Amino acid sequence: MDFMDISKMRVTVRKFSQKPVEEEKIEKILEAGRWSPTAVNAQPQRVLVLNTPENLAKVKEFCSFGYDQKYVDLSKECDDKANGKINIYYGAPLVLFVCYDKTACWTHPQNRKSSGATDGTIVATHMMLEAASIGLGTVWISYFDEEKAKELLNIPETWQPVCMIYVGYPADDFVPNTKLGCHRKPLNETCFYNQAPSK
Repeated sequence: MDFMDISKMRVTVRKFSQKPVEEEKIEKILEAGRWSPTAVNAQPQRVLVLNTPENLAKVKEFCSFGYDQKYVDLSKECDDKANGKINIYYGAPLVLFVCYDKTACWTHPQNRKSSGATDGTIVATHMMLEAASIGLGTVWISYFDEEKAKELLNIPETWQPVCMIYVGYPADDFVPNTKLGCHRKPLNETCFYNQAPSK
């Protein structure tokens, strides 16, 4: 499949079927992450694969927040008004909790910034695109209680969470959110040849 076709077919899924993701597909997704580029090939990514009922219940616990209508407007799957909460979970049968090991990153020699967040982001993106290429839906999640996640998942001190990727087959009645849609700005608004635009 052409790369642009994969990029265009990938949509954010916010309602998942409960069909488990097959082990061979999980392995393909993880392999895509393994072959992602990282600074000086340090490979500091650490991906925690969560697909048991016990661990998915933990995800639901650290993705619950005080009730906020804007998230319900984004997806009714978040609505837990009865408990005064919203829950950013969507019923995914597989969660990839992406971190980087702070002791394994390249550090920029001038500004001393770690490559870890960038490396983890690249790995997560490659895994999302591989998932799309094999018929799975994904959603990138960065809104979660990081400290609670570390505690519930027993994350090592040297691991810094970057994001989570929810993965699974879209639910039969899933409809992409048309408020966000697939609109992309024209290239001339985001890309500039040889010099930045004048202010």
